[in-house]
Amino acid sequence: MNEKKAIELCLKYHDPIGFEFLVKKFKEEAFYHAYSFIGNSEDAADICQESFSKAFNAIPRLKQLQKFYPWFYTILRNASLNFLKKQKIVRKKQYETVNNLTPIIVSPEENLEKSEKNRKIWEILFMLKPEFREILVLKYAEDMNYKDLSTILGIPRGTVMSRLYNARKSFKKIYLKEEKYAG
Repeated sequence: MNEKKAIELCLKYHDPIGFEFLVKKFKEEAFYHAYSFIGNSEDAADICQESFSKAFNAIPRLKQLQKFYPWFYTILRNASLNFLKKQKIVRKKQYETVNNLTPIIVSPEENLEKSEKNRKIWEILFMLKPEFREILVLKYAEDMNYKDLSTILGIPRGTVMSRLYNARKSFKKIYLKEEKYAG
């Protein structure tokens, strides 16, 4: 089965097997994106489950769907933002060490240094507004180009460029401020 066939089964027949294919194909990506919003793996897993459930119930009401993930990402993003609003999370300290998201380095010293850099990057990311954190993670962790960012975020390319510029600027400002206090 492929994505196109799975979508067709879901649209025409509300087929759970077609949807299961889509879940298996996109569950890791969805978890990573939810985690980048929430900063907690248990809550991110719950958000993913809730979002896939909403998508399963909503997909038969669509007339057509070319690609699943851009449509699903909107559901996931909204669920993540709603969670943040409800919980009023203090983003500064809502992160976990992300060693498991990076490759292991041969030298223990290099591994420790990279681990510390990753922790610092995620700490700063969680100090940013969610839309800035989102675009930075999609651009640099997911290596998305402007066209893909525009599609998945549902915003024009110019807005992608401007949001990315402002997100980088905010990240740099916080980074420099943190370095000043650390040094």
